[in-house]
Amino acid sequence: MPSVVPGLGDTSGYVVFSAMKVLGRGATIDAAVKAALDSELVEPAPPPAPRFRADRNEVSQRGEVVATCKSNTFASRVANALNVYQPNERSM
Repeated sequence: MPSVVPGLGDTSGYVVFSAMKVLGRGATIDAAVKAALDSELVEPAPPPAPRFRADRNEVSQRGEVVATCKSNTFASRVANALNVYQPNERSM
């Protein structure tokens, strides 16, 4: 896990480091973190696991079945649609 510290020694600003390796430097914390992310030394976070999964003809969330479909294809499509769905406050 990278850490951000004030400048070391005679340098000013902030330094992002991990395991004694300097990942980025910047005048502000945001600039230092951006420099570390841009340096490609920090791996991007993996995408989150999907909330809904299709298993045969069932769609489940955290191991609990939330829908049963007639086919595997339909279950996969329902699971994909539920994973993409973003509720809107105005529609509630």
